[in-house]
Amino acid sequence: MQILFPRCSAARNIADACEGLVDDLWEHGGLPSIYFLVDGRLRCQAARGYFQVVDGFPPGTGVIGQVVATGESVIINDLSETPHFIAAIPGLNAEACAAVSVRGQVVGAVNVESDSALPANITDLLPAAAALLGSSIEAAGGLPPVPLAQRLARIVVSLTSLTEIAQIRARAVEGAIELSSMTSSSLSQPAADGSWSVRHASGPLAETLKCWTHEDHRVIASWVKAGTSSHFPGRGDVPAGYEFLLRADVRALAVQPMVVGGRVTGLLTTADVRPRPHDGAVVAALELLAAQTAASLATAAAIAELSRRALQDPLTGLYNAAAFTDDMQAAADVATRNQATDTACLLIDVDHFKTVNDSYGHPAGDRLLRALATELAAELRGTDTVYRIGGDEFAVLASADNDHEVAAIAERLLDAARRVRATVSVGAVLLNRDDPHMTRLTADRSLYEAKAAGRDRARTAHFDSTSLDPAPS
Repeated sequence: MQILFPRCSAARNIADACEGLVDDLWEHGGLPSIYFLVDGRLRCQAARGYFQVVDGFPPGTGVIGQVVATGESVIINDLSETPHFIAAIPGLNAEACAAVSVRGQVVGAVNVESDSALPANITDLLPAAAALLGSSIEAAGGLPPVPLAQRLARIVVSLTSLTEIAQIRARAVEGAIELSSMTSSSLSQPAADGSWSVRHASGPLAETLKCWTHEDHRVIASWVKAGTSSHFPGRGDVPAGYEFLLRADVRALAVQPMVVGGRVTGLLTTADVRPRPHDGAVVAALELLAAQTAASLATAAAIAELSRRALQDPLTGLYNAAAFTDDMQAAADVATRNQATDTACLLIDVDHFKTVNDSYGHPAGDRLLRALATELAAELRGTDTVYRIGGDEFAVLASADNDHEVAAIAERLLDAARRVRATVSVGAVLLNRDDPHMTRLTADRSLYEAKAAGRDRARTAHFDSTSLDPAPS
């Protein structure tokens, strides 16, 4: 009896089976190739007839990626009608692809392309090839594991793409579990006052790890203060002073210091309820993960600080004009979605501020602005915000449902200014969700009406799309 794929059938390992199968398929015509799903991407294992090979398909991308994602084989006789086709070389006309499965799970695909017509027996040939390759993989015990270095590289690359601190912590903990094969992991960092706590944890021991106290963390940090890692394989008795490990039901523990500029800024910990032998390669991978995590967190913190400064007034510490504009637009968007307006816009101008600067000097004017900023903020509720939008100009976005509430907020702001021996004029209006710019013009007009009426007072307006030219200062 003739064997359909003799080279593949005679192979003793998966790599030889792939090479043998493309040789066998090559004799039937077309350009054969084999892809396996490796660490989230489709990797070419063998190919014949190509001078260029496309590699690294995400599942769902291209014909091969779609076959792996769906598990459904395809035969395409005219690739010009296939928009998701990805050409490895020019001139290809047809493609056939069959999914390779092991124990009911798709692990890859066998593919044949042609610059003319596919082999006449492709309908029977390709499924048989995929089935034989799947059997070879199953007989070998499955696909080989992804190398530790490759998994580490993938995790590190994913960390470098993140800029949110919470996301970086979560990805690092997830990666530590994957690399260590322990069941749980946590990331701990000190607060500004030096107190340690777990910032993120995952796995069956997560809640227990979160219960470790500042003193527990001080003990753990002492193990790695020189920049070394520390591993408790769990085969010996827990010594005195380490009883918190028993409280946490931890038998095996590995701790990697997160170091920036020679200073330990955090701890990346992996834990298990079972003993876990020390593995130098795994420890080295976790050390690199901890180092990249520390660097990514430092970068994210720097980006956050730059973003904060870009929206902060340096004199008063309040948000600035750019933040006010952004927040008013965001409030308008929320109001549009909810079909309800519950935000008031209040503009505030310090009365006779130029006289303060001229009479007492700019340092005195700066002190007045800082004191006024503190008092204005003290009058606001939790979700309300005060901004410094100009030299002696402030703004407030506050929760309010009607003109009566808007007027009450304005009166509180007037009282706040009087506490620092100053007076202000206030123009206020409920936010118009369809046009926040016009809302600001309306509040500005009301502000100048308050000034014209004698200052140290507020004017509350209804939004009006007419007569919105600002009054002269």
